[in-house]
Amino acid sequence: MAEGEIIKVTSKGQVTLPAKIRRRLALGDSSHLYVVQTGGLIVMKKVDELSLDDISTILEALAEEKGITREMLDQEIEAAREHLTAERRVEA
Repeated sequence: MAEGEIIKVTSKGQVTLPAKIRRRLALGDSSHLYVVQTGGLIVMKKVDELSLDDISTILEALAEEKGITREMLDQEIEAAREHLTAERRVEA
C-alpha cells in the first residue's frame, strides 16, 4: 500500500506536498498538476504525464460542464477551416 502523510490546507486553500513525494515525482516550482475529485478522494497527476485518453476525458468533462455539444464543436471547426482557406486564397 502507498505510504501516506497528513498535510494541512491553509486558509487560502493551499497545500504543501511532502518533500519525499516531490523528489520521487521530480516536481519543481514550475510543475503543473491536474487535480480531480473522485468521490471522497482528491487525485493529482503531473500534467506532462497525461495520456491522450486523460486529456480527452478532461476536455469531455469541461465541454459537458459548459454545455458544449459535439455538433457545436464540429461547426466551429468547419468555420475555422473556411476562415483559413479564405486567408490562404488572399495570400496566394
